[in-house]
Amino acid sequence: MYLQLIKAITPLLLLFMTEECLDIIFIKFDILHVPCLKLIISKGLGYAIVGGSMMVKFPQIIKIYSSGSVVGISVAAYVIETACAMINCSYNFAQKFPFSTWGENFFILLQLIVLLAQYYHYTRNPALSMIAPLLVPVLSFGVTKLPVDVIAVGLSLTIPLLALSKVLQIKTNFLNGHTGQLSFVTSLLNFLGVVARMFTVIQEVDDSLILVNVASNVILNGIIVLQFIFYWNVQPPKEKPQ
Repeated sequence: MYLQLIKAITPLLLLFMTEECLDIIFIKFDILHVPCLKLIISKGLGYAIVGGSMMVKFPQIIKIYSSGSVVGISVAAYVIETACAMINCSYNFAQKFPFSTWGENFFILLQLIVLLAQYYHYTRNPALSMIAPLLVPVLSFGVTKLPVDVIAVGLSLTIPLLALSKVLQIKTNFLNGHTGQLSFVTSLLNFLGVVARMFTVIQEVDDSLILVNVASNVILNGIIVLQFIFYWNVQPPKEKPQ
């Protein structure tokens, strides 16, 4: 009966472990096997990150919609982050890495498209507001058709570019002396997500480019969270009606 049950749920279990770990834990009952436990935790975190990423930028989207304002938002940061997410997805897809190690980039890319459309809508640029949601998917599809080596070069460029996108937002916050319409919930979720992602990458992906990319993300997202704490009681000035 027990073996029949394990056989029935094997496809589900293999989402979180290898066949070797399945045998070690459920057949040999070595439930404290450290490498397998690390893998299971890593897989679980990975799926949790991907699931959480479906909503990570929704607080930002809702905050902009509710206020009808994009004060304090760095559009350059969003454009760069969108390009980086696009290349990241293409590289991981081409390398056939497990979706649990990069899937959040796909869902974040979709939400970034919405944010770009919002930004151009509220800055009264309707043309770009309509073009952005169409252009990004077309470019993403085009990147997947490039040779893997070319995409790898693009991925190496995303490391300084993604860092630049965060630095631009950090600079905007510093110069304004407040965080404007930036969402604390989204920024905190970004930080917690990349911390968890760093663990999964170390466990499952043998790629220094990916690791450096994630590590730089941890540091810069952490700085943005600290800015929220520093500017917590500072309110952005109200926009004058046009």
